[in-house]
Amino acid sequence: MDSITSFTGTRLTAILAALCMTSPVFAADNPAEDRIGIEVVDDVRNRIEAQDCSAAVHYLKAGLKKNIPLVSLLAGTMYEHGLCVKRDWSTAAGFYTVAFEGGLREGAERLGAGYADPVNGPDVAAALWWWQRTRSARLPGCTVSKDAAGDPDRFVAEIGSWPASRLEGCNYMVGVVSMVGAELNYPALGQMYSLGGDIALRFFPGQGRIEVEQTAAREYAVLGVVDGGKMHFRHTKKTARSFETEANEVAMRALARYPQPRGIPADTKVDMGVSFTVEYQ
Repeated sequence: MDSITSFTGTRLTAILAALCMTSPVFAADNPAEDRIGIEVVDDVRNRIEAQDCSAAVHYLKAGLKKNIPLVSLLAGTMYEHGLCVKRDWSTAAGFYTVAFEGGLREGAERLGAGYADPVNGPDVAAALWWWQRTRSARLPGCTVSKDAAGDPDRFVAEIGSWPASRLEGCNYMVGVVSMVGAELNYPALGQMYSLGGDIALRFFPGQGRIEVEQTAAREYAVLGVVDGGKMHFRHTKKTARSFETEANEVAMRALARYPQPRGIPADTKVDMGVSFTVEYQ
């Protein structure tokens, strides 16, 4: 538990960013617990960035003892990617399950993305089972009957009757959509300048591409000490487009992660939407 898997600089940066899924204020049922979870995530990320794995694992173990869902999500991410621990998808899946059961939808998204990944199988049944618990986008041709939706045995039996081409297509769509949902974080510039926005993503699995469009923009009051010399950057093109930039980067990584199968109609479309908002407490 004291090594970092070798990644390119870009990929390591992306994974480290994915360790913290929080918006400017992570609002949930237990704000005090959430703040502790965020502190643990920040401590571990900082140690990983400094390549101090012993300290990163120490903070992770201490955080897990507090039984906070966000820390379980962090542990799952580290085990999935082999960050300062030995890569182990089974262990990662266990932590993601705990996070989901603790109220974090991201746990189910990461399970769907992980089980769909060829590196871990793929396990189409498990990927679909967890995707349907994300309350995410509708995937054409990938819905099971109501009787099977909540019964694991019926679920496996039903999708087991699907032709291979349907299974491959659904696995691809689940993987891409789940990864986008799991890794699309609040962009740093948006947080810095208290900006919000809505992003629409249109996924064309038969074409292997995702269109990204910002459909709304919002400005919130900037709290605390404000550096007037820097506030003019709030209205620059780079800052305004940071939401689209973040979404495009995640979309490209998702498309690269999963092999596109043949046979999906070119006009098949999956619509996704993400809203970035600031919630003050």
